[in-house]
Amino acid sequence: NHLVLEERVDGLSKIRVMPWDGSEEHYIQFDDAAYVSYLSTNKEFDTEVVRVGYSSMVTPNSVYDYNMNEKSKELLKQQKIMTGYNADEYHSERIWTEARDGVKVPVSLVYKKDQFKQNGTSPLLLYGYGSYGASMDPYFRSTMLSLLNRGFVFAIAHIRGGQEMGRQWYEDGKLLNKKNTFTDFIDCGEQLVAEKYSAPDEL
Repeated sequence: NHLVLEERVDGLSKIRVMPWDGSEEHYIQFDDAAYVSYLSTNKEFDTEVVRVGYSSMVTPNSVYDYNMNEKSKELLKQQKIMTGYNADEYHSERIWTEARDGVKVPVSLVYKKDQFKQNGTSPLLLYGYGSYGASMDPYFRSTMLSLLNRGFVFAIAHIRGGQEMGRQWYEDGKLLNKKNTFTDFIDCGEQLVAEKYSAPDEL
């Protein structure tokens, strides 16, 4: 009774539920600011439940059953992380940088709450790729926990050359537009410093 679509909205992968009867459509809601959601194994068609996958910068890869009528989620499985990991101790954000040509570039970031103060003193690892249309999504990376637990902020600049914001995002970061990939990355770093997530000598 529903059409279910994977889409990108403002660079995030989202799941849109559209009832065939013409009633109101909606996106499946998640709590984190930066995340990845996707359709999982759905072999049964005569059902009001769709199985979806989810991960964020603080939430390990998870599988849910989502009731499309009730708009409710049931957690079925979650990736096991090191002993003692507590997602509530970490915080993710999504900010937007205005690049030098006026284009808005999304940045996803995560830090450990008790290790971070937004006063320009935190070390920050800024990551970006920006080539071949490859999207660098804000999913859970257990390899970052060692840094986060020592006070680092980890940030992903979703620079042009990838495809987070659609096909044009890729086209605007290749060939004669390739310089945008690098200037986007620089501009994202400068904003993170300006907003006191880090400092020039800590980035």
